[in-house]
Order: sequence, then structure tokens, then C-alpha cells
Amino acid sequence: MSNVKFSQIGESQNAYGIVDTRYQRRWFDAWGDVERAKIDDIWRADEFTVTATGTSPITASVLPDAVALVTSGSNDFDGDNIQLVGSRFKLAAGKPCYFGAELTINEATQSDLVVGLFGVDTTLTAASSAHAMNVGAGGVGFSKIDAVTTCNFQTYATTTATNTANVLTMDTSAHIYEFYYDGAKVHGYIDGVLKATFSTGLPSVVLTPSINFRTGSAAAKTCTIHWMRAFQIRS
Repeated sequence: MSNVKFSQIGESQNAYGIVDTRYQRRWFDAWGDVERAKIDDIWRADEFTVTATGTSPITASVLPDAVALVTSGSNDFDGDNIQLVGSRFKLAAGKPCYFGAELTINEATQSDLVVGLFGVDTTLTAASSAHAMNVGAGGVGFSKIDAVTTCNFQTYATTTATNTANVLTMDTSAHIYEFYYDGAKVHGYIDGVLKATFSTGLPSVVLTPSINFRTGSAAAKTCTIHWMRAFQIRS
């Protein structure tokens, strides 16, 4: 692949990675003095904390370019809150961080979707009463709530959104959700295109790769996880 190269990342003398020359902020892998979480080849349930609402199994995907399939139950609010075990990322000054995931949902309107780095939290979206964000410990990521197709890029310092930008009209195609923290500002991308940059209101808590997916009606919905990965330079 001519667009892939091995290079120093984040201007660190102690971190190297494989990057995409077409999208300079996309990291495929990283080594050295880095934190890393890379889930793009096999789904291991023991690596994640899964909080299910209803009967909402996570299974291996049958697609050649995907690692897992989330299938919600058939009752409103059924779905899964998924977080990698072990919070290991923090947006600290001068320590660049990359997060990316490729997902496909089969229902653009009647569903909830959250993906990004968030604090440890079993209900990133409300599990009953009314569909809404329900972040309890801060984070940075992308969200789409039931009954609308607006997908936002947001930051949460604690429980309330501190920044929000409309970045995508949701559909049932695969999309790549990425953000890059350059050590001072966080930049949100959809399918490799820069959509928003935030410099204030960023979380100070430790974060972990997270996905939350729920149905917004009395019918089962699916979310295909093609890949998800995060890297951060420590020095």
C-alpha cells in the first residue's frame, strides 16, 4: 500500500508508528513509549466490560472486513454499552492521542450510537424513559440519538457536553469516526475529513475506548464493528 509508511509520530523521539500518508492524523499502529489499544483482527469478549439492556448479544462478524456484530434485543432501549477494560488514556498537555473506529449501523433514525474515548461508565446513553446522552465521567466522541439522523462530535468535561458540532447526517453506510488530540486541541474527523476542532472544555479524567448502541423502537437493530483502535504518546 503506497499510502502506508513507518515514521516518527507526534514529534516524539520515543514513539514510532504506521501512518496513512493520505490522512496524516490516522495511525494504524504505534510502538515505543505509547499506550495502545488495537481491536481490528479478533473480538475477545474478556477484553471488554459489556453492560447489556435486554437480550443483546455481541458475536463475531461473518464479514471479512469486520470483527464483531452487536445485535440489540427487540424492545425499545435494548442494546449494549461496551468499554475496553482498563482506562489508559488521558488528554494531557503535550501528549498526542489518536482514536478511530469504523462502524456500520442498519438503522439511521431509530437507534442510539456513541463511539469514542470516555470515562468508565455503564450507561453512556439512557437505558430507559427517554433516549438521551447519559455521560457520567467525561469523554470525547461521536453520538447520534434516537429519532434524529444528526451525528455530533462532542466533548464532555464531566456530565454535560462542553462542545458540540454537527458532523454527519447518519445513514446505513460504513463510516470512520476519528479524532486526534495534538497535545492542546482535539480535531474530529468523519471518513478522513476534518469536521471540527475544540481547544477548551476537554476532559481531564482517564478514558477508555467505548461504544454504546441501542435500538430506538420495538425492533432489533445491528451495529457492525469493523475496527477500533487508540494510541497515545506518553513522552
